[in-house]
Amino acid sequence: MKHPIARATLTALALSFAVAACTDEETTPVGPTTPQAPGAPASVSAVANGTTVTVSFSAGANATSHRVVLTATGESDRSETTTDTSVEFSGLTLSTTYAATVFAINAGGEAAASAVTVTIDDPVETFVEVTADILSNTTWTADKVWVIAQPIFVGVDCGTDGSAAGCTQATLTIEPGTTVVGKSDLPQGVRGAYLVVSRGSKIVADATGADRAPTEAETIVFTSDKAKGARARGDWGGLVINGRAQTNAGAEAEGEGDSGLFGGNLDTDDSGILRGVRIEFAGDDVTPTDQLNGLALQGVGSGTTISYLQIHYNVDDGIEPFGGTVSVDHMVVTGIGDDSVDGTDGYRGFMQFIIGQQRGDAADNGMEISNDGEDADASPKSTAVIANATMIGAGFGSGEIALANNGDRGVQFREGSHYRVYNSIFTGFGDAGFCVENAGTVTAANNRLGGATDPKTTLSIEGSVVWNNAVADGGDDNFEGCSGYSTAENKTFFTTSGFNNLVADPLLRTGFDSMGTQASPPDIVASALPTGYTPFDLTSVALDDDDLFAPADGRTLVDTDYPGAVAPGTALDQAWYYGWTVWSEDGSDSRDNQAGN
Repeated sequence: MKHPIARATLTALALSFAVAACTDEETTPVGPTTPQAPGAPASVSAVANGTTVTVSFSAGANATSHRVVLTATGESDRSETTTDTSVEFSGLTLSTTYAATVFAINAGGEAAASAVTVTIDDPVETFVEVTADILSNTTWTADKVWVIAQPIFVGVDCGTDGSAAGCTQATLTIEPGTTVVGKSDLPQGVRGAYLVVSRGSKIVADATGADRAPTEAETIVFTSDKAKGARARGDWGGLVINGRAQTNAGAEAEGEGDSGLFGGNLDTDDSGILRGVRIEFAGDDVTPTDQLNGLALQGVGSGTTISYLQIHYNVDDGIEPFGGTVSVDHMVVTGIGDDSVDGTDGYRGFMQFIIGQQRGDAADNGMEISNDGEDADASPKSTAVIANATMIGAGFGSGEIALANNGDRGVQFREGSHYRVYNSIFTGFGDAGFCVENAGTVTAANNRLGGATDPKTTLSIEGSVVWNNAVADGGDDNFEGCSGYSTAENKTFFTTSGFNNLVADPLLRTGFDSMGTQASPPDIVASALPTGYTPFDLTSVALDDDDLFAPADGRTLVDTDYPGAVAPGTALDQAWYYGWTVWSEDGSDSRDNQAGN
């Protein structure tokens, strides 16, 4: 039998070893933990802006930073480390494709997202500044704004018969919907920014390719380079076309405004097409004999097409043919600083369907139609025809457009004129509706009163209406003496039996004398015919290629049974001028300039 004390000692020692064993198990140290790598970045994109690329991404899970690497063939790699979620690389190369790879980083390593690519494209040219003459066939496209920065000539003058030394023929084609701006505020000594088509060359600005009104999107616009809302008359020079048709100013003549030579013996000359075109805020008025019109037609021939045209806020005349045989139809002239329609030097084309609306801050005559200022008997005579015009003056009483008592006479025959005016309306002018000025013009009028009908020896106004000129309603102040016929003689001529003219309300609808906008133009349409109206028979007019030339494109005078530019009762939104013409005085309803404003 063992001793009790020895047995207790053994038990205690066993317990001691057991406790020690347990204590050693619990305090055994754990080895170091290996960090996990981050998740890959997501939603990586690379966007170019000019020569800068911005790489953006969503952070990788558990990432402490990100490294973005940009690579391109033939270039050194570019790398940026960031704690943000985007990086910008600048100074990159045009026409180069870059690959962007984003790495998520932490102590456990890194993870990469799939590379994305981006190309630095050449910048799209939004405008082109034209600083040199156009000496070969050229097209101005609608995807750019074309800036006329100085006087620009299309071609080099080919003379009266195409044989002039240095003759260079060129055609400038302008696509539908194109915007052309004339540069304003040019340096001292530079005459102005304007476009001249030389003899033998052409402009083809054809918005529709057909005999119809353009849409606004199709319209070809020549305007100011100033912002919409800040444009004004005379911001730039305008458009001049020089042709080789006859004038009575000599074998050839020098155009105003340093615009080159014009005239010749080719009455059927073809200078191109203007169809669906607006010319805005142009003109130059240096002296009374050195001016630029909105559109100057200098010796332009009957092979040329001009149709659906607006000239808006020109500082001098709106349109002026200097001789020639070209015809114009469907034309709007608005806010012109001088005469809305002028003509001289033996013009022998026709103009039909014309709307003229003056503005009272600056205006002269609705129509000032002449033969020759130096020789009233010069030939060929100005035997042109104007038909279906609605001319609205800005005298007092003329509604919103009457900013002041301005606008002289509705139609003034002068300087030996042999024009023929038919089926037209003249209303609201400050001085008078009609007058015959100068001795040579009086002779032509007296010949017509005596029964003569030869266009070379007479002048005519028939089937036409005057009303409320000089705020006279139907009174005698619709007429005045103007250094030719007296007031009474002008009235006698106009009201002669058989001429079928009326002093009567033309019944234009409310709003004809408002300013309007492109979206809401003035309603220049009559509600009905004036009582007792008899039209002139336009089928009786001979297009004989002598006194009056037929356009080569097949257009002709359209027979009408009403006065004015639009048939009475036509809905405004069906009128031929609706939707593509502008009316604001500062360009706020026009096209953007090259800066997009």
